[in-house]
Amino acid sequence: MKATTRDIILLLLNTALFFTANQMMVAVLPLYIVFSGGSEQIVGLLVGLFSVSAVVFRGYFAKLSDSYGRKWLLNVAIFTSVTGPLLYLVNLGFWYLCLVRIYHGASLAAFMIASQTLLADLSTEENRGRLFGLYGIATGLAMAAAPSFGQYVAVNFGYTIFFSVTALCALLMVPGQILVKERQRGPKVEELTTVALKDIICNRWVLIPSLSLLCITMVLGATSSFLPLHSTQVGIAEMGLYFAVFSLTYMAGGYLAGAISDKFGRKVVVLPSFLLVVLGLLALTKLTGLALLVLGGFLIGLGFGAANTALLVLVMDKTTLAERSQSVSFFNNSFDLGVSSGAILLGGVAARSFSLVWGILAAIAFFGFMLILFALPKDNWARRSYLANSSDGL
Repeated sequence: MKATTRDIILLLLNTALFFTANQMMVAVLPLYIVFSGGSEQIVGLLVGLFSVSAVVFRGYFAKLSDSYGRKWLLNVAIFTSVTGPLLYLVNLGFWYLCLVRIYHGASLAAFMIASQTLLADLSTEENRGRLFGLYGIATGLAMAAAPSFGQYVAVNFGYTIFFSVTALCALLMVPGQILVKERQRGPKVEELTTVALKDIICNRWVLIPSLSLLCITMVLGATSSFLPLHSTQVGIAEMGLYFAVFSLTYMAGGYLAGAISDKFGRKVVVLPSFLLVVLGLLALTKLTGLALLVLGGFLIGLGFGAANTALLVLVMDKTTLAERSQSVSFFNNSFDLGVSSGAILLGGVAARSFSLVWGILAAIAFFGFMLILFALPKDNWARRSYLANSSDGL
C-alpha cells in the first residue's frame, strides 16, 4: 500500500470517528440540559453557541494550519474533542456550560480546516473529487448512525457513561493520527504566509462557490426547523423517512459528483445539482402525502450532496497552498451561516405558510444556480484524468 493511500484511509477513518462523537453530542445534549434544569431557551443558546464559536475560531485556526501544519491542527482538534465531553461531567451552571461549548466548538473548527486541507494536499486534481466524495460518505454515515447510538447509551446507561463513551470515540482517533504523515513542504512553500481574508473574498473562485453554497445550505436550516411542523400539519407521521432518504442520497450524490467531476469538470456537476434541489423544494410546496415527502428528500439530498462536494473541490482546485486554509475557513463559514439563516430568517414566513417557505428557498437555490452559471470565471481546466492514468492516492 502506498504511503499516500494509507494516509488518506487513516484520515477518512478518523473523520468518521470525529463526526460520530460530534453527532452523538448533537442528539443528547438538549436532553442533558433539560435534565439538568435548563429551559428550552437555554437549550437553543447552548446548541447555537457551538456553531457560533466554530465560525469565530476558523479564521484563527486557518493561520495556525499554515504556520504549524495540518497535522498539528488535527492534534488540537483531537485533544479538544477528547477532553470536551469530559468537561460536561462537572455541571457548574449555565455560564460554565457556555465556556465548555465554546471550548468544544474549537474542535469542530480545527478538524474541518485541518482534515479538508490535508486531504486536498494528499490528493491531485485527477482524484480529488472522488476522495472528497468518500469524505462526505464518512461524515454522512456518522451523522446517520451516531444520534441513535448516543441516545441509546444515554437512556440505558446514564449521562456519565454517555460522555465517557463520546470521549472514547474521539480517543480512538489517536492511533490513526500518530500514523498519518503530512505531505512534506519544500523550502519555497515554507516561506509562504497565510493570504489575508480580504484577498480570499476578492477571489471569485472562492467567493462565488461560497455564496452559492450559502444559498442551498439555507435549505438545511429551514427543513430541520419547519419540515417536521409542515408534515404534522398535513398528517404525515413518518417524518424520519425524509431524513433517512436525505442522508442516503446525500452520500451517494457526494461520491458520484466527485467521481464524475474528476472526469468532466466541477461546473458540469454543480449546475444540475442545484436544479435537483430546486425541484425537491417545489415538490415540498405541494406536500400532501408521504410520496412527495420522500421525493423531496431524494432530490434535495442528491442535489445538495453533489453540490457541496463539487463546490468544495472546485475551491481546492483553484486556490494555492497559501490560500487553501483561509479558503476552506470561508467556505465552511458560509455553510454554517446558511444553515442558521435558513432557520432564523424564514421563521416569520413559516408562521404564515410552509409552502411559501419552500417556494422562497427554491428561488434562492435558483439564484445560486445563476451565480455559478454567470458569475463564476471561465474554466479552462481540461479533464487530464480522462486521458491520463492517475496513480496518486486511492
